[in-house]
Amino acid sequence: MTRLEYLGGREAVIAGILKEFQGLSARPHGSGQEEAESRYLVERLEGLGLSPVRDRAGNVMADVPATPGREESPLLILQGHMDMVCTVRPGSGFDPRRDPPRVVVRDGFVRTDGNSTLGADNNLGNAVVLYLLAQGVEHGPLRLLFTVSEEVGLKGAAQVDPSWLAGAYGLLNTDGFHFGRAIAGSAGGRRETYVRTLDRRAATGTEGWHIALTGGTGGHSGDDIHRGRLNAVQTLASFLQDRAADWEVAEFSGGSAHNAIPASAQAVLVLPSGQEGLLQDRVAALRAEITRRYGKSDPHARVEVEPVPCPEQVWSDETVRAVCGLAAGLFHGVYAMHPAFPNVVGASANVAAVQLRGEEAAVLAFIRCARREEEAILFPMHDAAAAQAGFALREVSYYPGWPGDPQSRLIQVLCQSYQEAVGRKMEVTAVHVGLEPSVLGEKAPGMVMVSAGPDILDAHSVDERAPLDTLPDYAVTLAGVLAGI
Repeated sequence: MTRLEYLGGREAVIAGILKEFQGLSARPHGSGQEEAESRYLVERLEGLGLSPVRDRAGNVMADVPATPGREESPLLILQGHMDMVCTVRPGSGFDPRRDPPRVVVRDGFVRTDGNSTLGADNNLGNAVVLYLLAQGVEHGPLRLLFTVSEEVGLKGAAQVDPSWLAGAYGLLNTDGFHFGRAIAGSAGGRRETYVRTLDRRAATGTEGWHIALTGGTGGHSGDDIHRGRLNAVQTLASFLQDRAADWEVAEFSGGSAHNAIPASAQAVLVLPSGQEGLLQDRVAALRAEITRRYGKSDPHARVEVEPVPCPEQVWSDETVRAVCGLAAGLFHGVYAMHPAFPNVVGASANVAAVQLRGEEAAVLAFIRCARREEEAILFPMHDAAAAQAGFALREVSYYPGWPGDPQSRLIQVLCQSYQEAVGRKMEVTAVHVGLEPSVLGEKAPGMVMVSAGPDILDAHSVDERAPLDTLPDYAVTLAGVLAGI
């Protein structure tokens, strides 16, 4: 009997994984709001006959005894994170602090109704792990580890007690986005939040206008940074700055999270009476430029303007130059390719958001580097540009890269299991995203690690979705690893 036959066939596997995923998706679980999700995982693991424990951060761990005859096998950790990036379609009314993702199965994909991210990153991998354990597949001693706040700098992994990793031969992280890839290393990252005071003055114009750039494709700032997609924050910042003599700026904000390419941005402008035609001309030129540059990558991007009550105060000219200049001027995009894997990005930056925080403006950015050499260039480059614009580095978090071992036995077993499942050779590579093995590995020197997850498309965007047809193959591959270690 094949492993797929043991699991009941492809449709049964898909149904079983979706049931677990829907259970994990039934409550809000954005980064920093995983309390209910963490407690659900404890209940689910107890339902599987395990004795899970939670730490103060909300991370969950449970040991799984080996199936009969496998007691002498080495201890393997299966690890994933429970939080998700909460990107929302503007105007949808969806509140990720209140609303769970609305999971929809349509056209061969599991996705949402289009108003929010799905959270398949990483709960789809977690769902497969829970499903396989519920089916009683063969395995040696296992330890399950579910972490919080991965999407905001691997914070949950940083708080894992080293004793939770003690004695483990290896760790398999399920946070990959591309089934068929064994991830043997990942980039380090620095999340930057630069802040300065907003100076205001009385408006001289008499007409208020709201301008919104929406419908960008967005995406993951590591996995999608090489695709040349529209950065709505930088595009609108450049527009406001380049035409500053035509209007006054009362508000400007956009983006959602450090690790999401901003898909939308908005501003409130004040114009002299009778200047609507000038604004419409400028907006028409912006629309044409966006279509020319991003028509293929961002086909749904649009710019809309509408009149609003005229604000009494606007930003000072210096504030406009500083905020828009920094948002437009920070390096964004691919800086260098990976020296060991030429098709993998080695260094990049994402200008992620402009946020208004009371009387302050914050500019968020995220730098990712595989090597220290690029860090030594990009970190001071951003810091210097911010200082010149009068910004201070208010918040910063850093995690190291993970060099990995592409020749480990764990990776060899994974590659063999994948080939048996699908009849193709698995790709062994590095990725340009932050993965928790980079933090967990420092706590357990000598522990071999690999990351391999199910297919996920357009993660961190409202178009996030996962194809159903590859889920059985991923489950069978993972089951083969459990049987082979």
